[in-house]
Amino acid sequence: MLLLLALNLPLLLLFDSSKPLLGLPIIYIYIFSAWLFSIGITFLIIKKYYE
Repeated sequence: MLLLLALNLPLLLLFDSSKPLLGLPIIYIYIFSAWLFSIGITFLIIKKYYE
């Protein structure tokens, strides 16, 4: 549910700027970091409850 909030259009538009960070547009960094965060949280939940 939190991932849906993180990828909501008004929140995405906050990071839509033309200034690059480390050579990449900020929106790409935001989207991929939110995606990696959701993968990490999913891994931790599955690891905890799969035992």
